[in-house]
Amino acid sequence: MPTSELSDALNPYYAQSRSRPLQSTSSVQQPPPTQPAAQQHVPHRSELELAISEPPRLPAAPPTPPLNSTTRPANTPSSVGVHAVHELMRFLASTREAQEIERKRRIAWEQEQEAKYRLRQAEMERRMLEMRQEITALKARVAFNSPASASSSGAPLISISNPAHDSEPQLSHLESYPSHLERQQPTPTTSPALSFSSTPAAISSPAPEYNQPGAGPSSHSAPDSTEASTSASYFPSPSLPPARFISVDPSSSRRNSRKRSIAESDSEGEPSSDDKSPPPQHRRKNHHDTRCLTIQHAMRNHLLRVMMLESDKDLPDSHAEGTPLGPDDSIRFVWDKTPKQSVHNGRMKERVLKDLKANRQLYKHVPDKDFGKKTLDSVFDQAFVTLRQKFKAQRDASVAKSHKQREDIKAQRARRLSRRKIKLSNRSAARNKIAEFEHVTFDGALQVECMSSEESEVEEDSASGSRTFLRIRGFPWRSLRLQRFFDTLDAEDKIDNAQRPRRGVGRKERFAGPPQEGFLLPPKGIASWMISKRWMRMVQTSHGEVLGMLKDIVVDSVGFNWTQFHVLWEESEDDGWHEMGHHVPDPAQNDLHYSLQLDGTATPSLTSSSLQNAFLM
Repeated sequence: MPTSELSDALNPYYAQSRSRPLQSTSSVQQPPPTQPAAQQHVPHRSELELAISEPPRLPAAPPTPPLNSTTRPANTPSSVGVHAVHELMRFLASTREAQEIERKRRIAWEQEQEAKYRLRQAEMERRMLEMRQEITALKARVAFNSPASASSSGAPLISISNPAHDSEPQLSHLESYPSHLERQQPTPTTSPALSFSSTPAAISSPAPEYNQPGAGPSSHSAPDSTEASTSASYFPSPSLPPARFISVDPSSSRRNSRKRSIAESDSEGEPSSDDKSPPPQHRRKNHHDTRCLTIQHAMRNHLLRVMMLESDKDLPDSHAEGTPLGPDDSIRFVWDKTPKQSVHNGRMKERVLKDLKANRQLYKHVPDKDFGKKTLDSVFDQAFVTLRQKFKAQRDASVAKSHKQREDIKAQRARRLSRRKIKLSNRSAARNKIAEFEHVTFDGALQVECMSSEESEVEEDSASGSRTFLRIRGFPWRSLRLQRFFDTLDAEDKIDNAQRPRRGVGRKERFAGPPQEGFLLPPKGIASWMISKRWMRMVQTSHGEVLGMLKDIVVDSVGFNWTQFHVLWEESEDDGWHEMGHHVPDPAQNDLHYSLQLDGTATPSLTSSSLQNAFLM
């Protein structure tokens, strides 16, 4: 847009030196003017002065005499017109020059804003790429450190490629911008909207560019040709859409690759019977969900279907060997023999598998790869063994009793393990709330193997009848300091549970009981302060070989000073003798921690009833 002298005067960044025209001199000697000297020069009035106040009228120009006549006036109308034309041309030239300077200034300001915008975009894209790479690496590390991946032998590690490696030098052209552009300030007369409106289309939708972390020196040392090609490839083609980020879940890609590998192995040949079936793709919503999701469940249901039974609570009698069955008759087995021993059972097996393959649409949630021949043979043998055991339990009371005992023992172990896991979860949550127990030396105590068992017992009471409670039975090897650690965590958890609403009958009563029977070793990963010295002396007398095993089990952390930590007090009364200098170490056990060193001379001066209940057999 054109400017004026008024706008140039108000612009602090504009400075224009105005040249004054030279007075044209005549080759002929003119007579001296008749007017006074003060009226010979007429000053130029700028538009600023005209805008502020109305200029006074200029006096009439003195007449100039002609060249050939002395009576002619000094200034003729032709000389006045020439002067006005010169003044007009000068004004037009200055206006054009001011417009050109303003245009260049605006172009430079727009380029500066565009360069800053591209730099901000590149920095944001680089940070987003680094964040995605860190998330991908963490997901991969968690996936590879999971028990499922750790149990698989010979599984190759998947190297995570850096997607920013190919676009490493793409920021080099941005560094070629002069540094003075960032120090320039935007002009107040130019709005940011004008700069973005004049931005080219290629810049308005830049392609994502990244700079690989740690590869900065290599990108700076690239040749000029590489920088030129990189800067040329930075702007995408107008016909192509701008690039977008696509979030890829690494777990889903590994899952899909695993599925493809399994499908390819099944297409090449049937899976071996030793291979375990993969986990089901679907999960049950709740305990009311009775969908058939596994091939084992499908085989059990189909056996009852072809035998025309509603449940396996009342199995039919054993079929007589050699008695033929028609194609429309229900399937019957000889329960005393296996499918390999009995020809009849072998024929029934082939019939069951053939019918299962023909009606596989009934089990739509079961993967198709599980309907291979070897997989079905293995699953049928497992289901047939289960049916044989149930048939014997239904026909023989002694077998039924032993079967019930086995099931009760399995259920009892499951309940006790569940109680120990719940106790571990509560203690771990309570430890996170206590700042004194944040050191790694307490990590080894939070294991399922360190949790005491809670065994249910029934007590007969003549007044209130029978009542059920839980008897807590700890381990003999646990030290008094470890027991105080658990007691502190239980007290913290009890405070939290007191504020929670209760439902049902509430928790069962718990009472301390004798330690668990048998010789039990501590789990791997515990610290030496968790083992009782009294238990160590008892082990030395009865099981001397255990001391060598404890060297591989005990893991002591560095940087924890028990002399300044008095929350758990001492481990036992033996610690007092050790601190007072009465402890006599065994030379054969110098490589163990102090809690594993044995003392056979000192006698306890204090008696702890809780210690006796925990460690005396």
